[in-house]
Amino acid sequence: MDTKATIPATGNSRRSLQAELRVYYGPSQEMVLYGFSVDLSSGGLFLKTKTSFSVNDKVLLSFTLPDADKVVNCRAKVAWVNAQDEPKKPELPPGVGLQFLDLSTEYLLSIQSLLKHDGVKSISEPES
Repeated sequence: MDTKATIPATGNSRRSLQAELRVYYGPSQEMVLYGFSVDLSSGGLFLKTKTSFSVNDKVLLSFTLPDADKVVNCRAKVAWVNAQDEPKKPELPPGVGLQFLDLSTEYLLSIQSLLKHDGVKSISEPES
């Protein structure tokens, strides 16, 4: 049984992980593009792309978490756009902030574990 997590809005206090993941995305399975994430949080990710999107556009996402060989598939919506000509966050490349809509509990817990351990580096380092 695939349970879905309800992800509460956390404002600006969210923890995120700088992560360059290959992300496949598109409005449907028939139209698939790919780009790279800049960061990842339990609520979504920032996708570096020059593809034009509007706030509230829906996309399908597929990506592999750095600590697992599991492919995450979920729907997301565009929460904000960082346009090249008028960036909301000039420190970031052009792209979109995507909010996960139906991330399974299993993947939410995997992402939270990555954030808790500050990413793959602390998970893979041998204990002293």
